[in-house]
Amino acid sequence: MSYTITNECISCHRCQVACPTDAIQIQNGRLLIDANLCNECRGHYGTPQCAAACPTNAGCLSLSEKMGQPRDYWDTWFNHYNTLLTKLKHEEPTYCWETWFDTYSREIASLMTAHS
Repeated sequence: MSYTITNECISCHRCQVACPTDAIQIQNGRLLIDANLCNECRGHYGTPQCAAACPTNAGCLSLSEKMGQPRDYWDTWFNHYNTLLTKLKHEEPTYCWETWFDTYSREIASLMTAHS
């Protein structure tokens, strides 16, 4: 089962450089993986190098991953991390953090004026 370049790709070309079978080529300005050349790095490395080199953790995925089935422990961990990060980015700041920040800022300000 070959890997594919997803819409998350930022065109950094790290996957192309890392690919031991030269399966990643540029066609019409896009990175594409030749399914006939991609062997998921079997016989070369323990993990597919395109996925390992990808800074987005989602720019290069296997078909099973695209269908939501992670490869191993780290894939599961990064999937969970990315889900939580996305949730955090879309949530409004909570009262607790605003109160903590205000209290912390006042305390730092008072310490700074005490030492001046």
